Amino acid sequence: MQFNNSTNLNLLSKGLDGLWLRQQVTMENIANYSTPGYKSKYVDFENFLKSHMENRYDKTISEINNQIKSSKIVVDENDNLSLRLDGNNVDVEKENLQLAKTQFQYIYTVSEINSYFSKLKSVISEGKK
Repeated sequence: MQFNNSTNLNLLSKGLDGLWLRQQVTMENIANYSTPGYKSKYVDFENFLKSHMENRYDKTISEINNQIKSSKIVVDENDNLSLRLDGNNVDVEKENLQLAKTQFQYIYTVSEINSYFSKLKSVISEGKK
């Protein structure tokens, strides 16, 4: 059995990658709050993962894992109109909320990965008895 070929572990791993990048992009948005003309950015990876999981019953586990691993993590510019005269569209309150939400999601995802490996370790140690 290959522990690194688990669909759940692949989803959690891809989720960590996306959350880490979202945290970086959100902090970049906050840092550029005073930069004239700066357009905020956002990260999308959940929609790509969701689209790969919609028809999972028609696919093998190997196909699903390959699709998860190849899912895109997209950084795109937010085209919301700015209410500021300098053209900057960063909403600091929204960005701070996004940062807090992302941090909670990241902590939860790490916890789930730790739980996965803890269970795996338990099964292995029981098998040695």
